Amino acid sequence: MNENSESYTIFPIFMLVDVSASMAGGPIEALNEAMPEIKKVMLSDPTVGEIARVALVTFSDDARTLIPLCDLADAPIPEVMVESGTNFAAGFRETRSAIESGLRSLPKGTPFYRPVVFFLSDGEHIAREDYRPALAELKDPNWKFAPEVVTFGLGEARKEALQEIASRFAFMANDTNPADAVREIINALISSIRTTSRSFHDPNQVDGLHIDAPRTHFTPLEKLSA
Repeated sequence: MNENSESYTIFPIFMLVDVSASMAGGPIEALNEAMPEIKKVMLSDPTVGEIARVALVTFSDDARTLIPLCDLADAPIPEVMVESGTNFAAGFRETRSAIESGLRSLPKGTPFYRPVVFFLSDGEHIAREDYRPALAELKDPNWKFAPEVVTFGLGEARKEALQEIASRFAFMANDTNPADAVREIINALISSIRTTSRSFHDPNQVDGLHIDAPRTHFTPLEKLSA
C-alpha cells in the first residue's frame, strides 16, 4: 500500500439535506443540534472513526458542499442555514461533484467501500427542471464512484419520489412533529454508520450497508419496480 494512503478501507458517507424554507424553525435547529453528535461518534468510537469519512451537501434552489469529504473528528461543524425553494436536481449534481472530488482527494492507493448518500427532505421537488436526469447521472452504474442512495422523508415529502430516488432503502418518518422527525432521522443515520462500520471490521459480517431505522419511528417504503 502507498505510504501516504489511509491505513483502513474508507467508508464514504454523503449527507444530502434539504434546507428549503419549510425546514425553518424546529427542523433546522434539530439538524444543527444533531450534527455535533455525529462528530462525537467519530471521536468516541474508534471502530467508526477509523473508516468513516463524512461530507455534508445542502440544497434548496441551489446546492453547496458545506463539509467536503473528511474525517469529521478533525473538521469544524458549520451552522446549516435555511434557504428558499426545493430543487432535487441541484442537490444530485452537487453530490456527484462532491463524491468525485472527495474520493479523488483521498491519498493515492486508499481503498474505499461503495459511497452511501443519505438523502433527507421534507417536501416536493418544485423547480422547473426534471430532477430525473441528474438522479440518473448520480446513480449511473457505469460511473466508478456510483453511490448507494438511502432516502428519509418527513412532512410533505412524496413517498413515490423517495422510492424513486433510493437504490434499495427508503423510509418515511412517522413522527408528525418535524423537529422530532429530523432528530430520529439523524439518530437512524448515526446508528447505521456505526453498525455498517463495525460490520466492515468483521470479515464474517461484511455484507454491505446496514440501515437501523426502527419501525416505531419509520415506515419502510417498497422499492419501485423498474
